[in-house]
Amino acid sequence: MATLIIDSERFKQLRAEQGLDTLQSLAAALRVDKATASRVLNGKAAPGPHFISSVLLTFPVKFEDVFTIVTGDEQVSEAAAPLELATAS
Repeated sequence: MATLIIDSERFKQLRAEQGLDTLQSLAAALRVDKATASRVLNGKAAPGPHFISSVLLTFPVKFEDVFTIVTGDEQVSEAAAPLELATAS
């Protein structure tokens, strides 16, 4: 199974650069529910297409600057927070 990894340190830096220091301000900027943002950032939910596209439109980054797709046998760095990636059946 593939896992989507968000570089939490890089994402924290991006938030700081934009002045999005609260979960509420981040959720508003991304146009997602505060609970959704919380679940994704805590690794309790996978980022969906809307969350991912909102990150890419809100911050001056490319997908690979913030997200990485890894397989089960690859090592995950400590700076990254693992998020399960739903796969089509």
